[in-house]
Amino acid sequence: MDKVKISVVIASYNGAEFLVEQLESIRNQTMPPDELIICDDRSKDNTVKVAEEYIKGHDLERKWRVIINEHNMGYADNFDNAAKMARGELIYFSDQDDVWNLKKIEIMTKIMDEHPGCKVLCSDYIPWYTGENTPQAPKSVTDRMPDNGVLEEVKLKKRSVYIGALGCCMCVRREFYKSISSYRFNGWAQDDRMWKMAQCAHGCLILHKNLIKHRIHGNNTSTYGKYHTVERRVKLFSEMVEAEKQMLRYLEDKKSETNETKLIKTHIDMMERRIKLIRDRKKLQAFPLIRYLSYYERKKSYLVELYMALKREKR
Repeated sequence: MDKVKISVVIASYNGAEFLVEQLESIRNQTMPPDELIICDDRSKDNTVKVAEEYIKGHDLERKWRVIINEHNMGYADNFDNAAKMARGELIYFSDQDDVWNLKKIEIMTKIMDEHPGCKVLCSDYIPWYTGENTPQAPKSVTDRMPDNGVLEEVKLKKRSVYIGALGCCMCVRREFYKSISSYRFNGWAQDDRMWKMAQCAHGCLILHKNLIKHRIHGNNTSTYGKYHTVERRVKLFSEMVEAEKQMLRYLEDKKSETNETKLIKTHIDMMERRIKLIRDRKKLQAFPLIRYLSYYERKKSYLVELYMALKREKR
């Protein structure tokens, strides 16, 4: 069996419209992948046909393949399933509707080779708005992507817990991915898991260079501004609590520094209090939460959630 250094995995679902553009940008890389795996999550359009015809038309059957899930898994578990099948030393996650810089794999692979301690490498991206009424990336997001070529180490801090990169911009070492396989829960998005767990392992880097055009449209799973209701916010916070419990378990198993475990425990306490405030309308939670403002991703969220609790109380 040929040695596989670079794998690309795509979790597809109803992506026929833009899939060919993405596949073209991967096929034409200056350092093409040794294998590409498309896991289709029971698409209702002709995604599978488009993918299979593209692979056959470019004589890629030896290296590229399409796998159809037996049942719909959801994008997070679909990506996890695809990554588990990958044989490469490095695994690149790819969305079905972006376009990659043709040197993306070459540039990121070189950095991974030069930094053996790096578990997960991320890059910046260019927002690419498609369609009418497309949500815009917040300024806070675009400001953290200076595209200046700087390689930044992301260390576990109060606010670094919040995801700061997209999965489609990530490369992960397969050995690391395998080592954290037991630290997950169904539905935990692969990008959030890579971001958080790599920090726990002291191996998260960001290359501040735009290496993909990230298509943003109404059907994105990462659509901005979708947590403005109590129900969605509670769901998000509950998932964050579960994710941070996995981080804590990993840190404790690795006998990591006390300050790191303390930080995650504080985060869990804060998120549980925020849930009580908005879901259970426990308005008294607003007072102890003031002590946690430095742990908020955005401090204005405190006022937003207090308003949510008070508004529901008036009803």
